[in-house]
Amino acid sequence: MNQLSDKPKNGGIARDKALSPEKKSEIAKQGADARWKGDIPEVLCEGMLDLGIISIPCYVTHDGQRLISGRGMQEALRLVDEGLPESGQKPGSRMTRLLNNKNLRELIFKNKSADHFLPIRVRWKGIRINGYNAEMLADICEGMLEARNKMADKLSPRHAIVAAQCELLLRAFARVGITALVDEATGYQKLRPADGLKSYFDLILRKELAAWFKRFPDEYYENIYRLRGWEWPGMQKNRYSVVSKYTNDLMYERMMPGLPAEFKQRNPRIDGKKKGKDHMLLDENGEKLFAQQMFTVIALQRACLNKTGNKWDKFMRMMDDILPKKGKGVQLNLPNLSDDSSNG
Repeated sequence: MNQLSDKPKNGGIARDKALSPEKKSEIAKQGADARWKGDIPEVLCEGMLDLGIISIPCYVTHDGQRLISGRGMQEALRLVDEGLPESGQKPGSRMTRLLNNKNLRELIFKNKSADHFLPIRVRWKGIRINGYNAEMLADICEGMLEARNKMADKLSPRHAIVAAQCELLLRAFARVGITALVDEATGYQKLRPADGLKSYFDLILRKELAAWFKRFPDEYYENIYRLRGWEWPGMQKNRYSVVSKYTNDLMYERMMPGLPAEFKQRNPRIDGKKKGKDHMLLDENGEKLFAQQMFTVIALQRACLNKTGNKWDKFMRMMDDILPKKGKGVQLNLPNLSDDSSNG
């Protein structure tokens, strides 16, 4: 029995020695190609996503998936720095531990399926790599900030650092749209179908006006008055007409390129009046973008209310720095974690 079992083994060793390095490489490639046949997407475009404080690899696959590399996702969230000891655990497991934390999981996952947060295996330059859905970065940021607000005393030192980093990330790409950032970084927008932008508008805008409900917190309007140095009359009084222009500037022009023009087309004025409020066109995806934008605008309003001098000018400079108008280039200048603005 031993002699019979040794024969193939010895034959295999002899065959291996007889093969040239080129032939071995060809056989290995054939085996890899056989294993890769199936549903593993292939990367179409690659690039570096510049987040100001860090640049991370990102990809777009042939089937249109926007991905951030696994390592890049962890670096963006500061899960791989050397600031705190990690009990000898490998960096690759830190994302899994974060997503499986019983105190954080519900806030991060919310109504999304667990599959949304699983690594996605793709083929890139002849190798297999793991990436994550790019939108997942925003989902984690939102969940971590909610965790910090609701249970700061339960956050570990590591998670406190992640939460602070998440605030900086949301300030940077809130309303820019992570999809648009990945497309720009990889060059995919040059290959995207000509009607790709229209398709994206269709994704975030409803075909018809939805029922109205309150989207603008009273604080948003009150803060505008206080920043301008005007007396706040309360919500019962008509607001200055210029406030609507401020809203178009602060919200819609900074959400995505061409959105105000798309609103005008889909919700035109007829005899001087619109059928409804522009924000009533937003669907579930658009509402998420709007809420994230409003969160950031109010946070910046609050930060500037405590400043001296011309508060409105300082607020607008901060808006232009953190939430620039779309179509004028994307430049994300994130402050250092120790910067005072990270507390606001």
